Amino acid sequence: MIGLDGFTVEIADRLIAEGRMPNLARLRAESARWKVTDEPYRNANLAYEQISSGMSPDASGRFSSVEFDPATYAVKQAGADNPPFTAGLNGKTVVFDSPFFNLCKASNTEGMVGWGAHGHGMPDGLHARPASLAQEITDRFGEYAAKEYIYGFWWPDPELMRRAGVALRKGVDQRTDIMRWLIGERITDWDLAITVVSDAHSATEPMWHGVDPSHPLHGHPSAPVAKQCLEEIYDAIDRHIGAMREVAPDATIVCFSVHGMGANGSDVPAMLLLPEVMYRYETGKKLFDAPTDWKDAENGIPIVSPGVPWDRIILNAMRGGKVMRVADKIERGYLRAKHKWTHTASADAGSDEPIRFPLKMSATRYSKSWKTTRAFGYPSFHDGRIRVNLKGREAHGIVALKDYAALLDEYETMLRALYDPRTGKPVIGKITRPVMDDPLNCPGNQSDIVAEFEGLPVSLGHPVLGSIGPAPYRRTGAHTGGPGALYIHEGDVAVGDYGTCSAFDIVATVGKMLDPDFVAPSGEPFLVPLLSPKAA
Repeated sequence: MIGLDGFTVEIADRLIAEGRMPNLARLRAESARWKVTDEPYRNANLAYEQISSGMSPDASGRFSSVEFDPATYAVKQAGADNPPFTAGLNGKTVVFDSPFFNLCKASNTEGMVGWGAHGHGMPDGLHARPASLAQEITDRFGEYAAKEYIYGFWWPDPELMRRAGVALRKGVDQRTDIMRWLIGERITDWDLAITVVSDAHSATEPMWHGVDPSHPLHGHPSAPVAKQCLEEIYDAIDRHIGAMREVAPDATIVCFSVHGMGANGSDVPAMLLLPEVMYRYETGKKLFDAPTDWKDAENGIPIVSPGVPWDRIILNAMRGGKVMRVADKIERGYLRAKHKWTHTASADAGSDEPIRFPLKMSATRYSKSWKTTRAFGYPSFHDGRIRVNLKGREAHGIVALKDYAALLDEYETMLRALYDPRTGKPVIGKITRPVMDDPLNCPGNQSDIVAEFEGLPVSLGHPVLGSIGPAPYRRTGAHTGGPGALYIHEGDVAVGDYGTCSAFDIVATVGKMLDPDFVAPSGEPFLVPLLSPKAA
C-alpha cells in the first residue's frame, strides 16, 4: 500500500502531461483505476485516521479531531486511539510513518510511526516495533529533514518557502531510502507493507497559491517559489513510487490518495471569525477587532510581515497590539518544546489511555464566555461549528431542551445573513444539524450546527453585527479538492477505469485480498478486475 497524503490528481495530471512523473504514469497505464471519495465524512478532517483504522466516523464515533468536555468546557485534540485495521489480519504487516497508526494496538505489525507524518496522532517521539528499529533508522538515515516544516505559516516569506520546499523534497527521498531498506533488507517476511508519503500534505497547505491562478495570493512573490517547490516534491513522490515497485517487483501494488487539495476558505472563518460572530451575537462585545492597517489593506487582504506565527498575530490583534503576557510567553515556549522529538518509544509500551493533545487555536480564546452564553463557536479545522450550551448535557447549560430547535433556527437565520465584504456573496453553504434527533447525546467531538464555508473569505459582514475582520490567510491550501485516486496493479489485473469507490472500500478490499476471513470495520470489499475470473 502506497498512501499519498495530501496528493492532488490534477497536479499529477499536468506534470505527467509535461513529461514528469514517469513512474506514476506507468503505474496508471498498467493498473485497474478508480476515483476515490471520502464523502460524507471529509468534514471530520481525519482522513488517515479513517484509513489506518478502517473505521468511518459512524463506526468509530470520531466526528472531529477536536473534543469538547461538557463538564469542564475544555477542548483537546484527539490522537490515534483506535486499533489499526492490520490488527484484524491473519498475516504480518510492516508499516512506515502512516498517520494515526497506533502500533501499540497491532501486535502483528512491525515498523515505525511518528517520523515525519503530517498529524501522526501519537505522543511525540518515534514509536517502533521492535523498539531497536527507531535507532537503527535514525543511525542509517538521520532525522526527518523537514521536521521544522511539517506545519508552517510560510506564504509571506519566499525564502522560508524555498527552505521548506527543499527540506520536504529531501524528506520524500529519505522515505524512499528507508522503505528500500526496511522492506527489502531489514524486514523481508511481510505479507503487507504500508508506506504513507505525507510531505505533499505538509507542502500543499502553505503552497497552494503557487499552483492556483485564481487564488487571491497567486500574485504574491512567494507564489512562483511555492509552485516550483511543490512540483519538485511531486517529482520525489514519483521516485518513491518507482522505488517501491523495484524493491518488491512481485507484490500487488495498491497506490491511493483519499482526496485532492484545493484553496483554503475555512481557516480564517472557522478558527477566528465565526467564533467572534457568536461572541458578538451572544454578548454584544468584541474580542477580536482587526487593526486599522488590516482594514485598509489593498483588495481587503492583509499582508503581514514574515517571521511571526499566524496564531501569535491574531492573539496580538485580540489584545489591540499589546505584547505577550508572561503566561503567553510560557505557553509559546511549551509549544516549541512540544514539537521537538523528545524520546523513542517501544510500540509495546503503550497504554489504553486515550491520546489527547492541548489545542492552541484562536477559537479557544473565547472559552471564558462559553459557560455563560447560549452557544459558542466550536473550534474546528475545516468548517464552522456551533455548540449549544444545553441543560442536561453541558455542566453549566442555559438552553432548555424545549427551546433547542427554535434556537438552531435562530442561528441558521443569522448564519445565512453572513457575507464576504470583498465579493458581496454569501459565505455559508450547506448547514447540517447532526444531533437534531437526540441532542442530549451529542458527543464531545460533535456539534449542534455544522456550516460549510463558500469562497475564500478573510472577513465577514452582517447587517446587524457589522464587519468582522479582515485577518490574513493562515494556510492557502486545504482539503477542498476533488476525488482521490486508486490504482491496483498485479500480474493479471484487467487494466481500465472502474468508476468510483469509497476510501473505506480500499481498506476492506486490501484486507480481503490478504485474508479471506477479514471483516472490515467499514466499507465493502470489491472484486479487483482480472483477466481471468478470481475473487479479490
